[in-house]
Amino acid sequence: MLMSNDAITVLKTEAQIDAYLKDRGIFSRTCRLIVEDLRKVKESAEGFVNLIYRVRGSDGRSVVIKQILDVPVSRQQRKSPDAYVSNWQLDQSRMQYEIAALIFWNQIRPGICPEIYLLDRPNGVIVMEDLSDLSLLRYEFTRFKKYPRLGRQLGAFLADNLFYSSALNMTAYRRQTLLKYFDNPEVTALYTFLFKSCVIVSPERAMPEAVAPLRQNIIHDEAVQTEITRLSKLFTDDKECLIHTDLHASNIMIDDDHLKIIDGEFAGFGPIAQDFGRLCGSFVLDYCSLFGEGCHSKAKRKDYQGYLLDMLADLFTVFEKEFKKLIRENIPHNYNLRKLNVDAYLRQHFADALSFTALNAASRLSDWGLVHDFKILPIEERIYPEKLVLVSSQDILSGRIKLKSPDEWIAYLKDLPNRYPKDCL
Repeated sequence: MLMSNDAITVLKTEAQIDAYLKDRGIFSRTCRLIVEDLRKVKESAEGFVNLIYRVRGSDGRSVVIKQILDVPVSRQQRKSPDAYVSNWQLDQSRMQYEIAALIFWNQIRPGICPEIYLLDRPNGVIVMEDLSDLSLLRYEFTRFKKYPRLGRQLGAFLADNLFYSSALNMTAYRRQTLLKYFDNPEVTALYTFLFKSCVIVSPERAMPEAVAPLRQNIIHDEAVQTEITRLSKLFTDDKECLIHTDLHASNIMIDDDHLKIIDGEFAGFGPIAQDFGRLCGSFVLDYCSLFGEGCHSKAKRKDYQGYLLDMLADLFTVFEKEFKKLIRENIPHNYNLRKLNVDAYLRQHFADALSFTALNAASRLSDWGLVHDFKILPIEERIYPEKLVLVSSQDILSGRIKLKSPDEWIAYLKDLPNRYPKDCL
């Protein structure tokens, strides 16, 4: 990976990008380059925070170049649907956290993240592997595309990450060193979205009027708010392992043979339950959105919902299996592991992951930043799926239902429309 320290202006023109890449030896001087602004390619990048381009050379090579700005692109473009984050100022140092996290994850699970070719810290520029042959998982969901290995791949990655980046596998000195390095201020940006302006915490963010009574009921549910307060403390205080923090279907690229986790700008030490919650929340949102989808037959929708639930089951099954395997393999030379009650540890992990799933799913229902699965539905068809997400989040966060295992949770999701029929909710 190359390093660069030359000062440049913001990369906004093809000529600037051409010169920048050739000056740094990414492409030869004689190579003809075609620059594509990925902010304008909706299925490739939203450009919410960064400038991001795909550059193809006449030599057959291609790269992605990303420039991280102090102010989100959406704040500069007031017509952007995400421009509402008017007071969100970004710390450019977040680039170091993203690169370090991607490199670490590639070490523990080779190929899980894009390869980095150049890091230019002073100018906030990263040149990395082009993943244009892959698709964003969020769009594959809405195409009813199935990836049979996806749940298992994600479960194995999460197990490796929890073990290798936590106190379970590190000396106290190494852990403190990494904690100081990954003291990422950008984590606080997600804290606001989850614990201050989330639609089940505050009425601040807009939702359809039809869901207002249910939403108000949840906002005033003391048990729900008590659990959310517990999660907020866990989010800020529990430095369990290195987490992505924003791991959802828009930050996963995939094809039949590859899976890549991208955009680790919010990476830092925190509870692995947040990564589970953000990720599983994406799957729950897609599952519930299909109760309002009317372009495909009921049989096709039900079949895809079954696939989503199977994927959740695979994720937790493989996570627990791989985690227990890592513990067994390392017990002979790690005294602390001998004192670990693995089953109790995993039970608490699941309880926290379930609550974070409920919170993260609800947090993505606001009209201002509506998740893609819901955004493509007609407004009147979004109401029932949104109510299902809200009421299931209330069930879990309030503790009025007790789900002790992934199997019980999946059975609950499968029964959700029977428990809460459309004409009764």
